[in-house]
Amino acid sequence: MYNFEMMSPAILFMNSNKSKRNIRKKVAKTREKSMACGIALGHDVIVNKGPDRDIDRDAVNMLISLLLDKKYELIVVEKLTDLTTDLSDLEEFLRDADGIGVRVFELSTMQIRNHVYLEGSMEHGFLTDLIRKWS
Repeated sequence: MYNFEMMSPAILFMNSNKSKRNIRKKVAKTREKSMACGIALGHDVIVNKGPDRDIDRDAVNMLISLLLDKKYELIVVEKLTDLTTDLSDLEEFLRDADGIGVRVFELSTMQIRNHVYLEGSMEHGFLTDLIRKWS
């Protein structure tokens, strides 16, 4: 288990096309789950309400702005594929985030996720299938 007590608050990023009321309920549940891991979510929540599962430009611009302002050092997602289902885009996002000192915590695995496996790795086929199932 990770100890996040000394870190600044985390920011929640989520995909949802639900109503505002249902989003608030989901955020509250995610706050509880995060607190159980020692992660305090900040007040800001980024909700990607796009028609597809890929991150939209407005949501990512808002997230990047908050990260560059050093307001957050940790992004919390239910699953990595909430950011994007494209493996190369996800790998680049994680690398860029790491480059500015930001980590991504995946609630579904309860792990800090620093990278995904890309083509050429032994586990690529297995992980690609797994990511498709999660999406």
